[in-house]
Amino acid sequence: MKLSIVIPVYNEAATISQIVDLVRSVDVGMEKEILLVDDCSRDGTREVLEKMAKESPDLQVRFHEANQGKGAALRTG
Repeated sequence: MKLSIVIPVYNEAATISQIVDLVRSVDVGMEKEILLVDDCSRDGTREVLEKMAKESPDLQVRFHEANQGKGAALRTG
């Protein structure tokens, strides 16, 4: 069994790497997949997430082309 963790993201370029590292560090007793949904950030978050996804097979990234809000980002995940 795998635990899916959905993280809505908006303008988190400066902190998203640390957030993902913290989520990874938690032992939940099963395999985890982390899904990051960028809600049309304007601070370079998209580029940070694209780089992270290339380097980490446990990350999945989705992008909204227009800001839709936290609820929409969670539903996308």
